[in-house]
Amino acid sequence: MNQNYTRTITLYNRIRAGDSTDKKEHWNRTVLHNCFWKSQVNTGFNGTQASVQNTYVVRIPKDERYLSYAEYVKDPEGHFTASQDDLVVLGECSEEINGTAGHTAAQVLNRCKPDAFKVTAFSDNTAFPLAKHYRLGG
Repeated sequence: MNQNYTRTITLYNRIRAGDSTDKKEHWNRTVLHNCFWKSQVNTGFNGTQASVQNTYVVRIPKDERYLSYAEYVKDPEGHFTASQDDLVVLGECSEEINGTAGHTAAQVLNRCKPDAFKVTAFSDNTAFPLAKHYRLGG
């Protein structure tokens, strides 16, 4: 195992309302160990205006519980996926996302920042001969 894969993360997978049997959005939480986590602050300039933005990279080692989103929505129990708009939190997070007051995705994300992000990029890098992993960015 890669010596940089030492972090625990909590991955919240979103099942879109259109993909669920009850036509409601659902969030499933999975705690994953031995992952890679990197966050950094980037500063950009546009003329005299400066902007600061956090960027994140998470790598999850290949795992037999992983399913593509299309397969995951059919059988989420005991599995996880990775898609845009999912949430990642550094460490083990016990909060549930269920859409009620105080438990929306945005509220959980805001409470956990800066150690949390919304997934904006995903790649499945398990076809390579070495260091097979799933990469999530935000």
